[in-house]
Amino acid sequence: MILPRLKQATAARHAAIETRSVLLEPGLSYAAYRACLRRFFGYYAPLERRLLRSPAWRGAGLAYADRHKTPLLTQDLAALGVTAEELALSPWCLALPDLRTTAQLYGCLYVIEGATLGGQIVTKHLQASLGVTPQTGGAFFSGYAEHTGSRWKAFGAQLNAFAEASGADEEITASANETFATLDRWLYPAPLRAPLHDELAIHP
Repeated sequence: MILPRLKQATAARHAAIETRSVLLEPGLSYAAYRACLRRFFGYYAPLERRLLRSPAWRGAGLAYADRHKTPLLTQDLAALGVTAEELALSPWCLALPDLRTTAQLYGCLYVIEGATLGGQIVTKHLQASLGVTPQTGGAFFSGYAEHTGSRWKAFGAQLNAFAEASGADEEITASANETFATLDRWLYPAPLRAPLHDELAIHP
């Protein structure tokens, strides 16, 4: 089973992102939350474009169309007052993981789909601290809502089956770590390397 090995192999990079995140801070402000979402949009929009254009889907045995996250970010940012014109001017991440092979695809998806589990914790905090619900700016972190657990299990089963059939554990793990690394560098670019501040809502 590759999932436990992936979790262990990516733990350090995963923890690095969580440590710098402001999303679970008690004093989270609307401006800081909006800034975070704009940074996530700048990563997910080009990443999902690359994902959907990858030639590797033919060997994946997995459909991504109904797992697309960028529309949720667009919906949330509109609910939080970001206009379509402002969103169109948001910078996009150019340093993205390589997604030319099915193993690389699965490694990236392990990170993207796994984030929906942690998003359930963020969702509860958003509701408690800001009154933000999935309908008023929290759809991205809500993910698949009550279906999140079952959809993660379904993805995990497909990932395990692919890994067992292909023997591509190392390539999958390398891609997952690359995805975490590129996301980390995008969310917390040097020399910042610290939590996003409110002013980034204006200058993402």
